[in-house]
Parts: sequence; C-alpha cells; structure tokens
Amino acid sequence: MTINCLVLDGDREHAQALANFARGIGLEVYRAGSLADAGLLLEAKPFDVALLSLDLPGGEEGLALLQSPHLSAAEVLVMGDTDDPERADLAVRRGASYFFCKPFDEQSLGAMLRDILSECEADQSAGKSEGAPCVVDQFGFLRGSSRPMRKLYRLLRKVANTDASLLVHGESGTGKELVARTVHTLSDRSQGPFVAFNCAAVAANLMESELFGHEKGSFSGADKQHRGFFERAHGGTLLLDEITEMDLDLQAKLLRVLETRQVRRVGSEREIALDVRVVSATNRPPEGAVADGSLREDLYYRLAQFPVHLPPLRSRGADIQGLAQFFLNELNAHHATELFFDSAALELIASSSWPGNVRQLKHAVERAYIVSEAVIDASAFDDGLSNGNGLSTNGDVVEIPVGTSLADSEREIILATLEQHGGDKTATAAALGISVKTLYNRLNQYAERDGPEGG
Repeated sequence: MTINCLVLDGDREHAQALANFARGIGLEVYRAGSLADAGLLLEAKPFDVALLSLDLPGGEEGLALLQSPHLSAAEVLVMGDTDDPERADLAVRRGASYFFCKPFDEQSLGAMLRDILSECEADQSAGKSEGAPCVVDQFGFLRGSSRPMRKLYRLLRKVANTDASLLVHGESGTGKELVARTVHTLSDRSQGPFVAFNCAAVAANLMESELFGHEKGSFSGADKQHRGFFERAHGGTLLLDEITEMDLDLQAKLLRVLETRQVRRVGSEREIALDVRVVSATNRPPEGAVADGSLREDLYYRLAQFPVHLPPLRSRGADIQGLAQFFLNELNAHHATELFFDSAALELIASSSWPGNVRQLKHAVERAYIVSEAVIDASAFDDGLSNGNGLSTNGDVVEIPVGTSLADSEREIILATLEQHGGDKTATAAALGISVKTLYNRLNQYAERDGPEGG
C-alpha cells in the first residue's frame, strides 16, 4: 500500500532531511527543487501528501500551486524560513492544512504525517473492501467519508465562525448550496436567515432591485417598497449562486456593498447598514472567469477570502457506493421496502464516472429502485449512468415511454440536454429554444421536488 508524498524545497540539504524523515514514517517520497519540477511530478502521478516550501523563486506561484486540481485531494503542509502570520494565514486560506517553520520539528511534523498516513491507509482499505458499501459520515448538510471530503470538512470548521467570505467552486451536482448551508449552520449566524439568490435566474434589469431592494415609485411597476435579498439576509448568510453570470456593472455595485457593508435601495439616498456573511458559488473555474472578463478581478479577491473547491464525485472513492446505499436506504424507509443492490450493481456504481455528480447518482438510484422488485442489479441502471439523468438514451435520442406525463417528459428532455452540454446552462437554453431564466426556473423546481443531494 503506497502513500505518495511530494517534497518541494529549493534548499537541497533541508529537502533531503525532510525526504528521509518522511520515508522513515512510511511515505513514498518524490523530491522537486523547483515549481516546474513539481508541476511535472503532479502531472505524472497522484499525491496523497505534499510538503511545499514557500521560500522559492516565484513564491506567489507556490501559493497558487496550493489550488492545483492535482492537489485537491492531498493533504498539503507548507513551510517557510520565518514565522510569518500573514503568509501562513494566506496559505491556509488557499487550501493548506498546516504551516510550519524551517527547520522542521520532528515531533510535531511526525505526528501530523502519521495521522495523515493512517487516514490514507484507511481510505485505500475502504476502496478495496468487498461486500456492503461503507456508511458515509454526515457533516452539516454534507455526506461523505472520503479523504477529499474530510479535507473539506476541516476547512469548513476553520472558516465557519469567521465572517470571511467563501467562493465555492465545483461541478454541477456536487452540492455547492449544501456547503453554504453547512457553513451557515456551523456559524454564530445559525439562528439568522439563510437566503439563496441565483444570479442567472433573474433578468439583468431586475437584478439590482432584487439584490438591493427599491423604493415605491423608483421605476415603472415599483408600486410598493421592496426589501432586497441583502436586507432579508441581515444577521445571517447570503448565497450568491452562479456569481459569474452577474452583469459587470452590477458586480461593481456589489463590490461597493461588500466593502462598505451598506446597501442603498434603488430610488433611495439612504444607506442601510448590513450584517451579512456572503458565500458565492460557481460551476466555472473562477480564475478562468476573471481571465475572460466575466468576473471582475477585484470582486473575485473580495469574494474568495476563502476559496473552497468541492470535489467531483468521481474523486471520492468509497463515497460513491456509500451515497448510493444512503439514497436507497432513504427510499426503503419511505416506502417500507427492503430492496438491495447486488454485487454487479455495486461494481457498476463504483466504476462509473458520474459526470452529473451526486445529483446524477441520486436520480440513477431512484430510477433503479422504481424498475426493480427486490434486488437491484446492473440492468436496472440501463443507460442512465452515461447521461446523468436516469433516462434511456441512444446517442442524441431520449426515449420516453408512452403515457409519461408532459411535465415529466419536459423534465427528462431538459435534464438530458443539460447533460449533453456538460452543464452549460446558456448552451442548454439555446438548444431548447428557451431563455436562461426559464431554464433556471425549471431546474429550481426540480431541485425543490428532488430535495438536497446529500453530497
């Protein structure tokens, strides 16, 4: 059982000592003397642990390496020549688990590495175990016991009781709103409101009014005073979902609100003080949105005091079967049944890539449950695993049984088209000949009906 460890340190003597120490604990160590060398190693193999020095030429690039997708599931420990609280804080906010000074203290570093080693070995054993799926842990509104999820839980514990803003990035179906709800529940604001606002579901000309509110008579149709989402979230948490879809002019106004902690309703000169914790979310890489001009760079840094990457389901190992069993248990409890997966079904579940993530898994289990009698075998999943919606498909065709209601037919077509376009809602709306707002309204209806994904 091999646990890979990357050591990145330009100090050859210190790097050698660190590598020897890590090998003595039981890690398979690979050394890199530069960021370029580290990049090549990360491309070549997966790493479970990384020990990164920030005292390299291009130190800021070293911090950027913390957010590399190649390290999303790894435990990252960073080190520096001096005790620099600001740098340590920044490293932790970028995803590091720990910061320690050179030369390293064998007792404290050894304890950390042994804990990580035990955790990695437990994960690998769970991934190879046969029989019933593991029971997944619950953390707030999230479920999962894999190392990527435990790493996420540790970060959320650190940040929950601060007022720092979070930017949650993850693929569609990974549970970004569940992260926001979990942070709210764990925070001192848990007794306050949790309010979610989808930036892509509201027309651009109405978004300012919806977010910041308006006074009576401030524009045509404003027949009464309106409290915006920021005011409604006072004392609690506001989730700004699909933040990269917000109009750039409104992004500038949002930045001002975040910096001043005051909001001005449309048509008013009065500033209203706010006490709101903001969590934003996107399924697009935020750095890419900054690069293509759809997200202001200054707003990005204001929103991403704590960047949070939500891992895709395919990287969560035994969680895949565990979540499938959890969803089946819920169905059995609700309908007073005792259906179970056979070994072939469990193998299929574990080996599928799940591009639609937890949402897709939940829908696939629901479909398999419906078409099965007592035992759920692999055939119960049909082709639903490939398109993410539990639908029977043939290429670009969705087969809908005779007698399916119009509402269910529409739902299947919309979800299949969304999956075909890789979760791109703008492209999906264009293909369906509907507005993006209409698409979001439909997806919100389905989400309310299906409930949280639990991932």
